[in-house]
Amino acid sequence: MSDSASNSGRAARMRRTRIAITEHARKLTAEHGLAGFTIEDVCEPAGISRRTFFNYFPSKEAAVIGSPADPFESEAVQRFAAAGARDGRISPTLLDEMVEVAIEMMDEVFDVAGTITHVNAIVAREPEFMEKFMQDSEEVHQRFTALVEEREGLAPGDPRAAIAIQLLGGLLHHAAHAFFGRNATGSIGPELRRALALGRELFTGSASREAGA
Repeated sequence: MSDSASNSGRAARMRRTRIAITEHARKLTAEHGLAGFTIEDVCEPAGISRRTFFNYFPSKEAAVIGSPADPFESEAVQRFAAAGARDGRISPTLLDEMVEVAIEMMDEVFDVAGTITHVNAIVAREPEFMEKFMQDSEEVHQRFTALVEEREGLAPGDPRAAIAIQLLGGLLHHAAHAFFGRNATGSIGPELRRALALGRELFTGSASREAGA
């Protein structure tokens, strides 16, 4: 077996284990609350040891939130990065394409192994978890900002990249409140696209079909 095939197989196994941990952690949190179970309770159905658990997540809370191993290695992010002109002028489709990347990222976070119903139950039981699901780490924020700068050909620290990320964050929080507020299942995409359409209406004064949907 080649090194490439071996590495690919190992990455696939690690992804399956990461998903299994989050799946069981969410199920237990939905049923008992975060304080109502132990790390060992997660490990047993996932078929791992306590030590292995900590190779993937630093805490029960982190396991419940879950995350791709590296969201910036996804095909969606790579397509986004390749789409810019890199000439220092902002692409007219930048925010739309940022939203589409965010949809793919958030759908993976929310619906790991089909656990969106558990996520809804968790948010209903412990509402503070919604903000935890939405909270980007400083590292993710910085990497996404750098990605926008590179894609658009902007100098590091260009305020337009930072503003774009802040706008996206606001849209995501609005969409998440609407999504969880109606116990939705499936993709957050329709809510996030609707939020973008409403934001565009605020800036341009022209309503869109999605805004009124």
